[in-house]
Amino acid sequence: MVTILIILHLLVAIGLIVSILMQSGQGGGLAASFGGGGGGFSEGTVFGGRGATAFLTKLTTGFGIAFAATTLLLHIFIGRAPITSQSVIQEKASESIPTEAPMTAPEDDME
Repeated sequence: MVTILIILHLLVAIGLIVSILMQSGQGGGLAASFGGGGGGFSEGTVFGGRGATAFLTKLTTGFGIAFAATTLLLHIFIGRAPITSQSVIQEKASESIPTEAPMTAPEDDME
């Protein structure tokens, strides 16, 4: 179940990235919206055109909601999994601990 959810999460993430990259800027930024790019207040392009971008906006919203949902589901399913092993650092630390008697400080013979 978790494997299927991870694959779905990756596909949704790729779809979200692609849908964001396919969108054009909203009129080319501040310069274009205030007349620097050929479309000012008089032409009604302050917020950019909405014709072709409406579909991509809805698609991006859908991918964003699906990404959030799969993230929460992955957290729920993976968070309930029992922890059976230690981390690599803990394993290496337990291997390097000597089981012999501790070393004593050398005696001072300089007296």
